[in-house]
Amino acid sequence: MLGRFRGVPIEVMPSWLLVAVLLAAVYAPIIDDAVPGIGGGLAYLAGAGFAVLFGFCVLAHELGHTVVSLALGHPVRRVVLFALGGVSEIDGEPDRARDELLIAGTGPLVSLVISGAAWLAYDASPAGSLSTALLGLLCWTNLLLALFNLLPGLPLDGGRLLRAAVCAFGARFVTGTKVAAWSGRVVAVAVAVSGFAVQRSSIGVAAAVFSIGLAAYLWLAAGQSLKVAELMARLPYLAIAELVRPGMFVPSDVSVNEALRRAWDAQARGLVLIDPADQPTAIVDEAQIGAVPPEQRPWTPVSAVARPLEPGLLVPDGIDAEALLRQMQTTPAHEYLVIRPDGSAAGIITTRDFAQRLQGASARKGTA
Repeated sequence: MLGRFRGVPIEVMPSWLLVAVLLAAVYAPIIDDAVPGIGGGLAYLAGAGFAVLFGFCVLAHELGHTVVSLALGHPVRRVVLFALGGVSEIDGEPDRARDELLIAGTGPLVSLVISGAAWLAYDASPAGSLSTALLGLLCWTNLLLALFNLLPGLPLDGGRLLRAAVCAFGARFVTGTKVAAWSGRVVAVAVAVSGFAVQRSSIGVAAAVFSIGLAAYLWLAAGQSLKVAELMARLPYLAIAELVRPGMFVPSDVSVNEALRRAWDAQARGLVLIDPADQPTAIVDEAQIGAVPPEQRPWTPVSAVARPLEPGLLVPDGIDAEALLRQMQTTPAHEYLVIRPDGSAAGIITTRDFAQRLQGASARKGTA
C-alpha cells in the first residue's frame, strides 16, 4: 500500500511496474533526441523518472474522482494503480445523474489542468534541457490521458458521462448503463484495431500488445457493466418479503455447539446474539460458524463468529430490492437483520439468498 488519502487506501499493483518499464523504453529515445549529449544510459534513466512522474499524474487523476465522490457522500473503498491505468473503487453507483457527472468529469479535468500547467512551464523553459523535455512529455501524455478517458464507453469516464447524460434526459439507470456499455465495446474494438496500426518496430510491437491488452480489459469491463444492468433490471421482480429467514436469539456467551443445537431444534435459519437486556448486539456469520471444526465447537464462543451490529446491517422491514442492493453495496456482509417499525426483529436476510432469488426473478420475468 502506497498510503492513504483522506482515509482511502492507495495501492500500487506489481503489474504497474511492467508499464513503467514500457514507458521508460518508449520515451528514452525521444528524450535522447530532445536533449543533446544526454547519452543512452541517462536517457533511459530519465525515461524511468518520467514513468514515475506519469504514475503520479494517473494517481492525481484518480484522486480527483475520490475528492468529489467523498464530498458528495459516496464512500471510496480504495484507489488502485495497475498495469492498464488506475481506478477509484466507489461503493455502489451514484443515484443521481448530477453526482455521476461531477465524479466522472473530475478525473479528466485534473489531467487537463496538469497538461496545461506542464505546457506553460515548458513554454518558459530553455530549449534542449532535460526538464523541458520532461515537461513536454507530461503535457502530451496527460492530454492523451484525459482524451482517452473521455471516450464515450464504460468503464471509462466518458462512459459514465454518457450514462449520466442519458439518465439526465429521463432514461432509467439500467438503460443508461446498457447504452454506455455497448458504446464501451465499440471503443474496445477501436482500441484493438489501433494496436495494429503502429509501426512494426520492437517498441511498436510492445505498444500493439499493450493496446490489445487494454482493449480486452475494456471489452470485459463493458460486459461486466451489461451484467450489472441486467441484474438491476430484475430488481422490480424480486419480492424481498420472501427472503426473510426465521432467526433465533441466543446469548453471546454460549458456545458454537450450543448455538447450533438451539437453531436446529427451533428450525431457525439464522442466529442473532443478545445482551443481558435481550437487545440484539451481533449477527452470526453463517460461513464462519460453518467453518468451525466440529471438535472445536463445544469450547468456541459463538461471539467469535459473529459481526457486531452496525446501522448498515439493520434492514427496515418493507425495504425494496433496489434500496437493499444499495445497502449491501455500502455495507458488505453475509447477513442482515430485518427490523420492524416497532424496533423488533423480523428475521434475517442473507446476501446468498438475495443473489439466488435475483436469478429466479430473472427466470420468471423471461418466461412471462
